[in-house]
Amino acid sequence: MNHQIVVYILIAYAISFVPFVGRYVSMINTLVHENGHAIVALLFSGKVYSIKLFQNTEGLAVTGQRGWLATVAISYAGYTFSSIVAYLCFYFLKQGQENLILYALISIAILNLILWIRNVYGAVWLISFIVCCGWTIQSGSDSVQTFLSYFLSAVLLTQSVSSALQIFLLSLFRSKRAGDATSLAHYTKVPAIVWGFLFFAQSVYIAYLAIANHFN
Repeated sequence: MNHQIVVYILIAYAISFVPFVGRYVSMINTLVHENGHAIVALLFSGKVYSIKLFQNTEGLAVTGQRGWLATVAISYAGYTFSSIVAYLCFYFLKQGQENLILYALISIAILNLILWIRNVYGAVWLISFIVCCGWTIQSGSDSVQTFLSYFLSAVLLTQSVSSALQIFLLSLFRSKRAGDATSLAHYTKVPAIVWGFLFFAQSVYIAYLAIANHFN
C-alpha cells in the first residue's frame, strides 16, 4: 500500500473541490481542529462550553480559561492538533492498524455528539459520520475498512495543510479575519502573518514527516 497512499492523497485533495461532497469529507479536519482547542482548554483546567460545526467547513469552540498562557495555548492548538492527528493516522497505517483509526475517529465523534456539539448541522454531520464508519466496521470487509482508513487519513493530511495555507493567505491579505492567527496576534502582539506562516510551515513539515515515515 506504500505507493498507493499517493493516490489516496491525490483523491482526497481532488474531492475537496467537489461541491457538497468536498465540504462533507473536509469536516473531519474541522472536528479534529476544534477538538485541539477543547483538549488544550481542559489541560489548562478550563472548560469547554460548546463546539459548532458549520456547512462551510468552519468551526467554533467556545472555551473558558484563565490566564494569558492558557489563552495563547488554546488558540495555537487547533492547526497543530490537526497535523499531529494526521501524522498519527499515517503512523498507524504504517503499522497495519487501519481499524484503530476508524475506532478512534468514531470515539471522537461520539464524545463530541454527547458532550460538546451544540448546533443542528454539527449533530447531523456527526451522526452520519458515525453511521458510515460504524457500518464499515460492521460489514466485516477488510478491503472497505482499509479504503476508508486510508481515505480519511489522506483527507486529514491534505486538509491540515490546505486549511493552514488558507489561514496563512488570510493573514497576508486580510489579517483581521485570519481566525486563530488574528487571535494570537491580539494576545501576543506578534503580527498575524507570523502565526499564519508558522501554522502553514509546521503543517507542511509534519505532512512531510508523515509521508516519509510511511515509505521508510
